[in-house]
Formats: sequence, structure tokens, C-alpha cells
Amino acid sequence: MLKIGEFSRLSQVTIKTLHHYDELGLIKPAHIDPITNYRFYTVEQLPRIHRIMALKEMGLSLEQIGIMLEKELSTEEMRGMLHFKQAEIQQEMREAQRQLSMVEFRLRMIEAEINFPELDVVMKRLEPMRVLSFFDRPRPDLPMDELLAHRERVAGTVRKAIEDGVIQHTGVVCDVFHGETIMFFHAPEVGERQHEILIGVNEAQESVTLEGIGQLKVRNEPAVETAATLFLEPTGDLAGFVEPATLLRRWAILHGYQPRDQIRFFHHRGPLQTNDGSEFIIEAQLPVDVGN
Repeated sequence: MLKIGEFSRLSQVTIKTLHHYDELGLIKPAHIDPITNYRFYTVEQLPRIHRIMALKEMGLSLEQIGIMLEKELSTEEMRGMLHFKQAEIQQEMREAQRQLSMVEFRLRMIEAEINFPELDVVMKRLEPMRVLSFFDRPRPDLPMDELLAHRERVAGTVRKAIEDGVIQHTGVVCDVFHGETIMFFHAPEVGERQHEILIGVNEAQESVTLEGIGQLKVRNEPAVETAATLFLEPTGDLAGFVEPATLLRRWAILHGYQPRDQIRFFHHRGPLQTNDGSEFIIEAQLPVDVGN
């Protein structure tokens, strides 16, 4: 038999809470000394108190916990419920991290409104290219590390196709975003054709199908007469695309240009050369029209 203080230490539940749970009938002492009124528990009661605390951590009310305990859930059932709750919390954490990233981004944009940074923008013509094109559509609930892993898998598949001679690569790789929103995942609300990947190929190249990607269609990407271009600081993070793209678009507007609803990220050194994002050499290319 364990005194209430010993049981409290073993279960990591306060004495006051044990008294409260006794009053509610959730877990009663195994014995109460009729003379001293001391409460005693047994080691065999530890699994029950752990179940109570686990259910409480899952957000259930004490009344609901009492009902659940009457059903005498097995250890396997408890484990399953906790795994479900674990996954739910992990998803909430990922969503909170996404929201935090957006708040930080908005703060930087507000700061940029006050102190617009000097940008080394170069205006130039973008030459036409023959490319293989496909639209990347990973799930929108992927956390950043899994999204990066997805891009590495895609790059690995393309790299192997180049090594095997299936793709006659010219060295060009571009991420192209259609519309004003940069999203690396499939978002139905902005349409199916939002994030396009272009792989430069020679004139003899035909459309191909790659496992895990699907069909890569060959086409001719037309020249762009005027584009505002800016080399990005390598961050190794996909979020590093968003801020400079926003600043480049604002720069173009402030300097009298009309940005088109497309922006390219041209990889001078990119995922086909290295998996280390900090070594990428990326140029943002924003097609613009001169004047209104």
C-alpha cells in the first residue's frame, strides 16, 4: 500500500487533484484508515490514473473521462487514441508554424514599406527556350521538411532521366509561378496550373513520361522582351522565394512597369546540380510591360 503522498509522486498528480478525483469517483483510495483518515493507494491503481491523465490531455472533460473509464478501454485502445491525438497536435503545430512564418513575412513587408531596400535589379530580354514542362502538385498539408524532400525526389528522378539520356538537358531549370501567389503545393482555390517546372532541352527532345512525376510535355517557351531580374540570396529554404519576388514586383510598379501574372526562378545552379539549397544560384525573372 502507498500513502497518498507516495502515490502522488509516482503518478505525478498532486494530492489536491487526487482528492478531487476521489470526490468525482474517478479513482478512489484502495483503503482509508478509519482512525487517522489517511488515504492509501496501490501500485495496481497507477495504470488507471495514467489513463485519466492521458484522457485529460486529449481535451476530454472529467465527466467524459468517467464515462470512458466505465467502458474499461484496453491498453491498445488507449494507445490508438493517444497516437491519434499526437498526430492532431503535430498538425496543429505545423499550422501554427505556417501562420508564424506568414506573420514574420508580413512584418518584413511592413518594414520594407517604411525602408524599401536597395535592389540590384537588371532589366533584360529573356531568350526563347525549348523545354519540357510539368506542373508540380504536392499535397497542401505537407510540412516544409517533407515538401523539401518531395522536391529532392522530383529532382532525383529528373537527374536520373538526364543521366540515362531520356532527357537531352541544356542546363536550364526554372520554377515558374502563374498568378500573383507563390505556392509550392497544389491549392485548388488558385487552380490546377499554378506552379510549373521547366527543364531546358535540345531541339530533338520529345515529350516523356517519368515515374512519380507523370508526363513532361515538350514546348517552346517564347522570348520575353522585357523582364526585371534579381539574384536571390541563397537560403536553402523555399520561403526564400517569396519575399524577393514580392519586393521585385513592388520595385517594378514603383519604376513604372506593369508586372505580368508570372514570375520565373531561373536556376543557374539548382536542384539538378546539388541538394544543398544554400549553394543554389537563383535569378528571379519578372516579365513586365513598359508603361500602362
